[in-house]
This record gives sequence, structure tokens and C-alpha cells, in this order.
Amino acid sequence: MNPRFIPVLIVAACLTRPILAQAPMRIGLATDGVEWQVTLDGGGDLLTRGGRPILKLRDGEKLRIWWDSRGEADPTDEYRIRVGGDMSAAAAEGVMKKLRELGEQPEKYFVPDGGSWKVLTGHFETAESAEGILQKLSGSGFSELWASSEHRPGKPRRGRALYAVTERYERRPLPLEGVLFRSRNGVVQLINKGRYRGTLEVFPNGDGHLTVVNQVALEDYVRGVVPREMGANEYPNVEALKVQAVAARTYVVANRGKRKNEGFDLLDTPLDQVYGGKDGEQPLADRAVAETAGLIATYNGQPIQALFTADSGGATVDNSYVFGGPQPYLKGVSNYPDKPQTLSFKGAVDPGPDQAWLNLELLRLTAFGIILPDVLNSEKLAQPLRVADLTEPMARLTQRLGLPTPERSNGRDLQLYLWMAKVLGFDRVVEGMERPQDADYFVGPIVSKPVDRPLAAFLARRGIVTTAMWNSTPTLKDGLTALSRMWQELESPELAEATLLRDGTVRRKVVGAVPEQLPLASFLLLAEESIGGQLRLIPEANIQVGDRVRWMPREGGSRLLIRRLDPDGAAWDRYNPTAHWKVELKDSELLAKVKTRVGVHGIRALELEHNEHGRVLKLIVRDLNGVGHEFTGMRIRALLGLKDNVFRYLTVGSGEKKRWIFYGRGWGHAVGMDQTGAYGMALEGYTFDQILKRYYRGIEITKAY
Repeated sequence: MNPRFIPVLIVAACLTRPILAQAPMRIGLATDGVEWQVTLDGGGDLLTRGGRPILKLRDGEKLRIWWDSRGEADPTDEYRIRVGGDMSAAAAEGVMKKLRELGEQPEKYFVPDGGSWKVLTGHFETAESAEGILQKLSGSGFSELWASSEHRPGKPRRGRALYAVTERYERRPLPLEGVLFRSRNGVVQLINKGRYRGTLEVFPNGDGHLTVVNQVALEDYVRGVVPREMGANEYPNVEALKVQAVAARTYVVANRGKRKNEGFDLLDTPLDQVYGGKDGEQPLADRAVAETAGLIATYNGQPIQALFTADSGGATVDNSYVFGGPQPYLKGVSNYPDKPQTLSFKGAVDPGPDQAWLNLELLRLTAFGIILPDVLNSEKLAQPLRVADLTEPMARLTQRLGLPTPERSNGRDLQLYLWMAKVLGFDRVVEGMERPQDADYFVGPIVSKPVDRPLAAFLARRGIVTTAMWNSTPTLKDGLTALSRMWQELESPELAEATLLRDGTVRRKVVGAVPEQLPLASFLLLAEESIGGQLRLIPEANIQVGDRVRWMPREGGSRLLIRRLDPDGAAWDRYNPTAHWKVELKDSELLAKVKTRVGVHGIRALELEHNEHGRVLKLIVRDLNGVGHEFTGMRIRALLGLKDNVFRYLTVGSGEKKRWIFYGRGWGHAVGMDQTGAYGMALEGYTFDQILKRYYRGIEITKAY
């Protein structure tokens, strides 16, 4: 069914439990550093965290908050052995029982995003120091082991003090529990970080640093998330941004309080959602947030875990393969439309299959009427260059440029390049600029007359007449190509480029661009540009919505349209720079990556288990002894340093010269909503709720407040 005819249906439902969705959010902006500078728009107050006034601040006045750290906090970063992937609570208990039988003291932790559990054992300062335990557990039958970097709360030391330092270097003691900044205009600036709506709290934490928290209204928080997670500059479509707004809002409602032990709800990083505060807001994203205010995605009346990914490499994947959770709405779906939407265009010139002669210079000349379409013929263009062939094109070009009508040339062959250049005035810029040595260097003895050699050197230097063109008998194609390049030196008729939209309009890729009509004239040269830049004229084309098209702006409309074949194919998620990628590693580089997570001293092979979409579900690293080390989910790409798990590889060389070449696609964990795919669907006319329901199966769109 064509999506443009599907009605939008928003389900207003009552959640089975109350949601305090409108209560302010507490967003962790920083948990490191021992000093921060703050300024308040319009001035304001420094308060205790309980609201008691401490100090008034002027508009723009900077106040430094400094934590006097006498002594060091306990170390809080360490390595632990992660045993197995993400699993159910029952499976985790089973793994822990086996570990205890081996003398280990394992612990299990809940993973909120995936709705699963992980099992950790051991405490190590470095990954290398965990190698003995890794080998022990590997020899005991555990196949999936991982040296995981973990964080634990430290124990704060006594004997510290919190101070405020003014611009006059006055130091004022502050309550040890921290302070709160409130601006008269509702905007607080954290220097070297950004501006934020709401209030700002600064207080010491257990790691011996300062925690900075932005308390902000939920909708204002979403305004700061959407552009940073799916910016309007990269994805200028309001329906796509609405998808991100609902997903971001849903994530907030489902995960509020996730990090309460650290003094806030969520981080402002990809560990939760990227949040840019007021500085991150954009008008189109603001509109998307406003038009979906209060809407979240629910399953069986409860907010879903609205996971999203940058680009899923052609298809998303079930959550069970990545984070281990059982959520029925996080199922894999394809990012390929059953039938792509296309728009039909026709051209008036079809020169046949032999188009090895075609180049952009000839298309420019034809699009502006400098040469006629009947010249675009392989037999004509292969003929030796004659004065008669250049007379009319030169007359049309000089008229366009407001130059005198050229006199007929008496020269032939190579002299015709020089004649065109003189007619256009280039001979007047070479005297004293081009030396005889330059002519010797570029054209040698081909141009013999001393008076012509400086001009010949100039044409070669600028790439107008190449060495190959000087060293052969010029054809009509050569002459017209040189003429077009000379024209570009004087006028530069550049091609415009934009994305084709479903209503036939186009949108250029610039900040704030709005759709515009494609300025096509009645006569149209229709060309197709392949991935390598080769061109061919075609009589008609069904151009997929979202493809890039180029045209030649001119008064009266363009006579040329070029369809650019997308190197990332026809998928909805083809608009991300990482839709396809290539990574090459030396054998020593790959081994170094693997050794940081598992104890191996050499790699014999990588064994991959793929699903039907080419995603690697299981990776086995076979070491030099033939022992297999198993990895699943997120650990696969992390181990190899790749962007995603959709990849294949080949090897070349041997020994120290061995190299691993990975070809892959996608960027992220590929669970839930595909941000790039959402943009692709929106370009084809799908509404935000239709897109959400494709990526989150069986959900409803619910008014939470």
C-alpha cells in the first residue's frame, strides 16, 4: 500500500501505572574535573541545593566552583572478566554456580537497556593482568569471555572543601553537599560545555571529582536531544525528526532514575542519549518535538525500551542477539522497501550504447546551447577537429560572454587550441608569467613557434589542454572539451545538486534548506552518473525518491538532469556515510586489539556465523593452538574495532605481511529504530507513527501527559 494514503492514527491510551513524565529531568553533564566555571544569562542566584541563597551574580559574571581535593579518592576504574553474553536472570544464576565451583566470586548486574543480566568476576588493574583467569576459565569450558572495563563507586575522603572563586579571585567557602545555580532568564551556561535551560547543580562525588547536573523540563530536554541524535542538518525532514522525538521521550520515561545512585537520571552521552542543551536546539527539531508533545511508544500499556541505532546496515536485528533481552517489540526488520517510490523523467537525446566519448564538458556546452544535441554522436566526435566545427560554438560562446565575434582561424590541428584561447583573451595573461622553461616542461617541441609557446604552457598548466591532447591529432571531442574548460575559466557554470523528493521538488544539502522546484526546461538532456563518475545519456529513467540529482542552472530552466546512482544502493538507510565501509588491519594490529580483551598470542582464523542479512551473530577467534574464543552481540565489533557487525573479510599476504581487509555496512548495535532508515522512510511519505510501528513491532503511540 502506498504510504501516502495511509491515515495517521494516534492512540490515546491510559498507562497501567502512573507516569510522572512532566517532572523535571536530572541530566548528568559531567562527573570528572575538580573545577567548573558557570555564568547566568541575565544574572541570577547561587543557592544551596536546598534553596537557601548564598550569592547574587550579575549578567555574564563568571563564578568558578573549585573542589579542594586533599588526598586521592579510591580508584574506581578497573577490569573484570565478563562471562557469557547478555542473558536471563536464570541463565546468569547458572553461570554463577559454575564459577563458584571453580573458586570464583561472581556477581550479576542488570542491564536496563537490554532488559538482561551480565555476569562479572575478578578485579584487575589492567586487561593484561586478567590473562591468567581468562585462560583458566577458557580451559574450564567457558567459550565467551571478555576483559570488560568497569566502574565502581569510590569512597570519598574527608578533609576536603568546596569553594566559589569570583572574577576578583575572592574565595568563598560553600556547603560540602554542593550548590545550585538559578538564572533569571532560565538559561545557565557551563563554560566549555554549553548553555542549558533550567537549573544547574554542582556537588562532589565519590570519585574525588565534581558532578554537574542540569535539572530541566522533560520537553526542553527532548529539544536538546533530537538535534544531537538525529540533527535537522543531516536529516531535514520533520516526520523523521518526530520519530526521534517520540523515541527519545519514550527512553526518558522508561529509564528515569536509571543512574540515581550517581545523583541524576541519565547521562548526556551515547551511554543514554546525547543531549546538547539549549545550544543543541534547532527550529525544525523544535517543531517535531512540539507536534509530538507528550507522545511515547508503549507495549501492553507500558513504555518500551526505545533503543535506536545510527544505521543498521540494511536490516535491524532481534534484541536477543545483541543485548539479550526478550522484548517482543525489538524484532529485526528489513530496511529495503518492497517497491521503492520512483519518479519518471524523459530525455530527448539517446545517442545509443557507444558513449565512451561522453564527459561533463560536452554536457555543459549542450545544456547552454553552445553546441547542438546532434553533435553528441560517437562518429562525429571522433572526426579530426576542423575550423568549421568550431565557428558556430565560438560565436555563441563569445556572444554569451560579451566578447567580440571571432575571426575565422587559418590554423589547423593543434593551432586551433591556441586560436580559441586567443579569441577568449588568454594570450593577454601569459606574458611574463610563463617562461620558456615552462613550455619545455609542459609541451616540449610540439608547439614550435616561440610566440605561441607561453600560451600553450598556460593551457597545459591549467589542465585545459592535457599532455595527451597536445601529443595527438585533435578530434572534435578534444576541441569541444578544451572549449568547455576555457569557458569554465571565465564563467564557471557549476552544477547544482540536491535530493529528489516524492512530490518532484528537491532539497539542497545546506543548513536551513527548504524544498524548491526542479528548474527543468521543455528540452531535457537526461544522464546517469555511475559510482565511478562515468556518465551516459539515457532516454528515460525512473529515479528513486531520495536519490541525488544534479542540474545546470540557467535562465529559462535547466536542459540537463543528471541522476547520481547512490553508492549505498536502494535501502532506506543509505543516507549515512557509514552505510558501507572498509577497514584494513595488519595482522599485528588485529592481534593487539584482540589481546586487550582475551588472552591469545596469535590468530589462526576468524570464524563467522551470519544471519540472512549478513549480520555476524557469533565470532570465534581461533588462536594458534586451535582453541576457539567466542564473542556475540556488541562485543564482536568492539573486539575488532569495527563500526557494526555486518561484515565479511578476506586476507592477503602471509607472516608479518598478512593483512585483514573487512568490508562492512552500518554503524551501531542495530536494535530498534534505525535513524537513517527512518529518514529514508520519511522521504518516501511515511508518517512518524508508521515508521515507529515498523521498527517497534506491536506498539501503540500513547499520550503520556
